[in-house]
Amino acid sequence: MLFRLPRCLRTGLAAAIFLVGAGLAPVAIAVSVDNDLPATKTPVAADERTGSAKPDISEIVQADDLSAMVGIALGYGNAELSTIENGDPVIVGEINGVAYQLFFLNCADDHTGCTIMNFYAIWDVQDVAIDAINGFNRTQPFNKAYLTPDNLPVVELNLSTVGGMTRGQLDDAFERWTIALAEFPREVLGETR
Repeated sequence: MLFRLPRCLRTGLAAAIFLVGAGLAPVAIAVSVDNDLPATKTPVAADERTGSAKPDISEIVQADDLSAMVGIALGYGNAELSTIENGDPVIVGEINGVAYQLFFLNCADDHTGCTIMNFYAIWDVQDVAIDAINGFNRTQPFNKAYLTPDNLPVVELNLSTVGGMTRGQLDDAFERWTIALAEFPREVLGETR
């Protein structure tokens, strides 16, 4: 039995291939969502911005823009800028009562140009089951958990900052981190050896 796409899909696919082949761009449709109104589809010009009071989530933020980094971190809880022993920057913060550090790693000698962001949290809890750590790691594609040599549980989230990140990507990273700080104690620290 031969499978064929319905005619409307074949025609639409052919039109899309024709437009791309001719170098023409399809028309963009933006979806606007308001908490009080149902979502509506509205055509938006390519250069038109909506909600100018909100930050542009496509704006590139470099890891060296520490004030922007702290500003984003403050949107999720307490945060302040500090430095580690070697002078590299670190954001020390707290999200929903859980302390964390955001280290900027692989920096140049002048403590700029850092290419790695390392979200880090450690708990002063002994006797955490290694099976719980392993279970957490199996279900977390972005986080990693382990026990220190002193058997203290740690969870981390590492990101490359080469070329910078958009505000949307940074918000996504902080949202992932916020979820990890809630899930890790619930899923891992509740289990002992």
